[in-house]
Amino acid sequence: MKNTYHNIESVGVSRRPDTAVISLVLLIIGVFFINTAQAVPAFARQHQTECSSCHSAWPALNATGRMFKESGYRFSRDEQPGFMNWAQALPVSAMIKARPYEKSDNGDKKLRALHEVEVMVAGAMANNFSGWFELEAEDDAGFDVEVKSAALGYHPSKAVNLRVSWGAITGSDPYDVYSNARKLTRNRASVINQRFGGADAGGRLRDARQNITLYGRPVDKIFYSLGISGVKGDTEGEDSDALTARLAMDITQEIMVGLMTINGTCKATNTSCAVDRDFSRTGVDAQADIGSIRLMGALLKTTDDNSMATVEEDNNAIYVEARYTFSEGGRPTFVPLVRLDSYEKNNGQDDYDEITLQAGYYFTENARGFIEYLDVSGPTSANDDSLLTLQVDIGF
Repeated sequence: MKNTYHNIESVGVSRRPDTAVISLVLLIIGVFFINTAQAVPAFARQHQTECSSCHSAWPALNATGRMFKESGYRFSRDEQPGFMNWAQALPVSAMIKARPYEKSDNGDKKLRALHEVEVMVAGAMANNFSGWFELEAEDDAGFDVEVKSAALGYHPSKAVNLRVSWGAITGSDPYDVYSNARKLTRNRASVINQRFGGADAGGRLRDARQNITLYGRPVDKIFYSLGISGVKGDTEGEDSDALTARLAMDITQEIMVGLMTINGTCKATNTSCAVDRDFSRTGVDAQADIGSIRLMGALLKTTDDNSMATVEEDNNAIYVEARYTFSEGGRPTFVPLVRLDSYEKNNGQDDYDEITLQAGYYFTENARGFIEYLDVSGPTSANDDSLLTLQVDIGF
C-alpha cells in the first residue's frame, strides 16, 4: 500500500535490549499469574471482585463499569478508601500485547512478537480524589517509554466531577463509542483515527492533549461533559481554546443515544500551523446491549480550514460495530465481532470503506487472543489493501 492505509505502522526501528529483556520478564510473570492464580487487574483485586463485574468483554465497559469510572473508581460514592490504600491492594496493573503474526496484502509481513507494554497506576484516593497514570512502550516507537495518559479527578457529587488530564479528548466519556483504550479490535474506528482536514495540528480524537473537563449526571439517565482542550501533542497547551461538549441519554440502562461537538483553533503560534486554522467535529452516536449482543456506532461530520485558512474542507465518517459475547460461568469465552467503516478525505472527494472481522477467545477474564481480518477499499486500486493479524492481550 502506498502510505494510504492509516493503521499499518512502520516498525523499521532499533529495539533497546534492556527494554526487550524487561518486557520478556513481564510476559513470563503475566503468564505465571494467569496459569496459577487466575489473576485480575488492580481494580478487581482491590475490590475483591471479578473483571466481568465491570466489563462485558474486557476491556469494554458495561453499565456497572461506566458508573465505577464516573465515580472516580468507586462502586459507591460513600466509599472513602484512604489515600491509595497500598496495604489492601497495590493499585498497579500491566498490559502486554503480543502480535506474532501480521501480514498485509501488499506483501508486508511483520514479526511483532512483542508489540506493546503498558503499566497503569490508578484508583480512588481520599477526599473524593482519583488518579490515573499510564506508561507505554510500543515497537513502532522503538520501545521508547512515554506517558500515554494521566489524569487527576475530583468527585464531590454525582452531578459534578472535575477531571484534569493528558490524554484523549474523550477520556472522561464512560461509553465505548469514541474510546481507543477500550476497543477490542487491532484496527481503530474511523471516527477516532482519521485526521480529516488536519487543522487540529494533524490530530485525531484518540491523540493525547491537555484537557480540563467538567462532567456528571444531574439525573440518572443523562450524562454530560463540558471541557476545554489543547490541540494534539501540545504538552504545554499553548493558546488552548478547543471547546468540547458531550450529552448522552440512557433510553434504558442498556441503550444510549448521544451527541458530541468539538470546536477549536490551531493557532499560528503552534509549530503545526502556519496560520490560525479553525476546526470542528460534530457527532451523533449510539450504544446498545441487547442480551449478549453489543451494537454501537457514530456519524461524525468534520470541518477544517485548509493549510492557508482560505477554504473550508468538509469530510464525514461513519462506523457501525456489532459483537456477540458467548459466556461460560459468567465470564466471556468466544467473542466474534464485525465493524463497517466509511470515511472521506480531500474535501469529500475520496471515499474509503473498511470491513473489520474478528474472532476472539478469552483464556481468562483478563487474557484474550484474537485473529482479525481488515479489508480496505479506496478511491483507486492503489488504495486497496487487506491485513491479517494474530494478537494476544494479557492484563495483570
